[in-house]
Amino acid sequence: MCIRDRSSKVIAINVKTVYKSGIDWWVWLVFLFMAGVTAAVSLDSTWWVALSFGGTVLICTLLIAGCWYEIDGEQLVVYQFFMPNRFPISKIKEVKKTKGYLATAGMSCRRVSIKFTDRSVLKSSMPLEISPKDRDGFIAKLKEINSGIEVKS
Repeated sequence: MCIRDRSSKVIAINVKTVYKSGIDWWVWLVFLFMAGVTAAVSLDSTWWVALSFGGTVLICTLLIAGCWYEIDGEQLVVYQFFMPNRFPISKIKEVKKTKGYLATAGMSCRRVSIKFTDRSVLKSSMPLEISPKDRDGFIAKLKEINSGIEVKS
């Protein structure tokens, strides 16, 4: 985005776009089950058992809350467990909507699969699979930045 100040100079502003991760109903079901088991076990056990089960629920909470995606200028930033992984949007070759339950950087079966032109970006030939809640808006934003991205259905 560009704006002009009073002297008509063009000032570039880098705008971050944040996309929340889509979270399916089964993730909430597993989380509620774990919280229920923790509460039931904690009622009739020692403090250290209750603390360890509570720690497990806390880790699951952080996993759910700590996953989101940002488009920051020319970078796609994937946050997992609050830790960012940056990927250059200029090296994205192909984007397509997928469905699946394999373990990835997302908590939804409705995902976006991203293939890169350079294998060294992910250090793998496998695509990056993420699950932004607004898949169409996410893909449109990537395409706006890199018009060379091939969108498959």
